[in-house]
Amino acid sequence: MASNLEVVAMDCEMVGLGPGRESGLARCSLVDVHGTVLYDEFIRPEGEITDYRTPVSGITPWHMEAARPFAVARREDSSCC
Repeated sequence: MASNLEVVAMDCEMVGLGPGRESGLARCSLVDVHGTVLYDEFIRPEGEITDYRTPVSGITPWHMEAARPFAVARREDSSCC
């Protein structure tokens, strides 16, 4: 992750989890003032994904196959947030 850069935009894509389709983080992206991508990761949320919300999120089961587990992403990427 780049340091000493001001993050000016963050976008999160969510999927539905469980029977109530509670939102879970599936992708997080950060860009700087110049539009340079600082971070862009697919993140596998904790819980069963019951709705990928593909028309809105663009997320599919294929993206989640190589996604980092939420606990790992949270621990390793905490410096960006």
